[in-house]
Amino acid sequence: MAAGLEASGKAFLWAVRGTTEDAAKTEEWVPEGWEERVGERGLVVRGWAPQVAILEHKAVGAFLTHCGWNSVLEAAAAGVPMLTWPLVFEQFINERLVVEVMGVGKRVWDGFRSTLAEEKVVVPEEAIGRAVYGFMEPGSEGERARRRAREYAAMASAAVVEGGSAHRDLGGLVNELMAMKNGRQKTA
Repeated sequence: MAAGLEASGKAFLWAVRGTTEDAAKTEEWVPEGWEERVGERGLVVRGWAPQVAILEHKAVGAFLTHCGWNSVLEAAAAGVPMLTWPLVFEQFINERLVVEVMGVGKRVWDGFRSTLAEEKVVVPEEAIGRAVYGFMEPGSEGERARRRAREYAAMASAAVVEGGSAHRDLGGLVNELMAMKNGRQKTA
């Protein structure tokens, strides 16, 4: 990851999750002199990071994600396109939704396509560098994905305001649950 981000030549924020002790171990993954070479264009956050706040920042041009459902929803709501890197289980299905159905993302690498890998697969740094660089270039499929992501964010925002579809549906659910609690079954 470190070498791929460096090779991309693009500005980035890399959030390394886990405990502070786990995050300190990132030094094992980072090539010697890496932080000096990426300089101010790269920022590493070790430990917890406020993902939603980061995604909502206007400087964010893309989100490299493992395609967990919460991350996909947070990026979609923020209008941020995704570079996808699924690891296990339903993340591969979520990736297909993001890339093939919604058109708001691109796969980082096609070399790993199974949830049942028997051996550790390392994504080549060149693949990461190419994916990040290409996705962030003007006129690229990243630009089209950013436009689509903004459209989905507008739809999500419209759904949750008063009178929006999600707002109405949640209100209906609350009313139905209250009726059930009070012993009145709703009939269709």
